[in-house]
Amino acid sequence: MTVARRFYLEDRSKVEIAKELGLSRFKVARLLEQAVATGVVTITLHDSGTVDPALSARLAEHLGLREALVVEAAGGEAEVRKQIGLTAAGLLSDSVGAGEVLGLAWGRTLSAMTQSLPALPPVSVVQLTGAIGSNLDESPVEIVRKVAVSSGGSAHPIFAPLVVDDPAAATVLRRQPDVARALRMFDDVTTAVVSVGSWDPPNTQLIPAISAEEVTSLRAQGVRADIASILVTEDGTIVTSDFAARCISVTPEQMRRFPRVIAVAGGADKAGAVAAVARAGLITGLVTERALAEAVLGAEGVAPTVPAQTTQSDRPAQQAKGVRA
Repeated sequence: MTVARRFYLEDRSKVEIAKELGLSRFKVARLLEQAVATGVVTITLHDSGTVDPALSARLAEHLGLREALVVEAAGGEAEVRKQIGLTAAGLLSDSVGAGEVLGLAWGRTLSAMTQSLPALPPVSVVQLTGAIGSNLDESPVEIVRKVAVSSGGSAHPIFAPLVVDDPAAATVLRRQPDVARALRMFDDVTTAVVSVGSWDPPNTQLIPAISAEEVTSLRAQGVRADIASILVTEDGTIVTSDFAARCISVTPEQMRRFPRVIAVAGGADKAGAVAAVARAGLITGLVTERALAEAVLGAEGVAPTVPAQTTQSDRPAQQAKGVRA
């Protein structure tokens, strides 16, 4: 006990302890090993919140992405989302430049990101989808507002629901001046941040927003994932249906034209969904945690069925900053 206390709590060297107690340094080493083996000393590694560069690089290559960050995260779902959100906030702070147009969707992890977001350079912030759910903190309107405040830039929310009853109603809403103004900005988005929802197993905020009958119908069409209300099958095929016509949202074609699309997601149960949206060519980067990363790496690699329409050289010069896998 004395040897362990000197070494672990008082930061004394083995040589110093041996000299003080009249022992050989080999005896000190054996006593320390015994202390660990018997549980007198327990060692806990507190690595939560740190990024694993090697795992990040492997994940980016496996998914065919330009960038990925894998953070060590521990605790319950809320704590894991907080760690992913903090990492995503740091990435934006390091890599988004003044004058960019930042597009944001909705999601609990995106909401967590806004809680940790440091001051950004002046950017225009545009909402990529209508509103969903009843939790105001996780509303895309609130997410856009908070990010715009942190940057001192302009906010361009969409004060409309994500899904309406019929395509005609959606057309009318898209023509409303404020909504139309935000939709026109999609052509200028340089960086987008989105969440990923899983349909199998179910872990998405979109399913509760639509009828059970429509959920059954869409599952029968092979929907495996959603991203900004875009529905994707396991092989990366975009599901086109009446549902898409009723959404106030960015389109797959617009998203593929964005120079940079960062998905933020956590949980091993979303591994299939993340792989699906990567195959669809809808994302260029991912911020996640070890459990999801290892689940993705345990499955077949991804060759996007529809490659993104931009290349790394197409990105604005200010986006070359920051951590890259």
